Amino acid sequence: MDATPRSNDRITIPLIHGGLDRPYLFQPAATAAREGAPLVLEIHGRGIDSVRFDELTGFGELASTAGFAVAMPSAVGEIWTDGRTPPAQWAGIQDDVAYLAAVIDDAVAHRSVDPRRIYAVGMSNGATMAGRLACELRGRFAAIAQVAGTAATEIAAHCRPAAMPILSIHGSADDYAPYEGGTRHSIRSRMVLRHASGPSVPVDDWARFWVDANGAADPPQVVKLPPDTTIRTWRGPDSATEVVFYKVEGGGHTWPGSRWALPPLLFGKTTRTFNATRVIWEFFASHEL
Repeated sequence: MDATPRSNDRITIPLIHGGLDRPYLFQPAATAAREGAPLVLEIHGRGIDSVRFDELTGFGELASTAGFAVAMPSAVGEIWTDGRTPPAQWAGIQDDVAYLAAVIDDAVAHRSVDPRRIYAVGMSNGATMAGRLACELRGRFAAIAQVAGTAATEIAAHCRPAAMPILSIHGSADDYAPYEGGTRHSIRSRMVLRHASGPSVPVDDWARFWVDANGAADPPQVVKLPPDTTIRTWRGPDSATEVVFYKVEGGGHTWPGSRWALPPLLFGKTTRTFNATRVIWEFFASHEL
């Protein structure tokens, strides 16, 4: 009998948090060691639900063969409180940091998950939310990865994280999460995402923040992946201090290597130079608390 989980093996886990009904989807690992399976917390972007986001990334499919579990939480109104949105827009909306912590707690307590191997990955608003988690849930993650997002400037200004491996993937031509930081600046991005949002940290400043926080060493190792990708890697005294930043020249607000590309007229170029999902999982698999 084939024990490999498929999308229809996902289960909906009921969860009440902050007085709201906030269930999450959970896909168990095909096999789990006695100490439990690794868990990938997959944080969708703004305006896309958790199921469609997993179809974009393919983490659920990869988990079926790679042996990890996936938790797919959902934001209220498909927008996470990542720290960029003015508070007035969030009246009555609960703290998403606490909600995502509750998802992790539930998975560890009831879903055969190894607390030493919990990882967070997100794109766009989900990536910026992952950045907030890295700052505010100290010591919970073995590593995080971000695609097309850094952190809200307000969150980063008060961030005092524990040393933690971080992987970032960002396109230089991203209109929605500009590589140079600030707020989205094109008419195209404003038309697609109508909700206002505050500024985010420039990618290179975010890299420097983590190099300093992790005590990693300069200069970075630099690797070129022709024709469009540069990888910078900083390492410190141990594996917990690894900082890896991918820059895709001309890349848009997209998921590299995705099986289906976001519309280029709206979101820009999707590179096929590498597969972000596989790169991220290989990074995660090399780290634990």
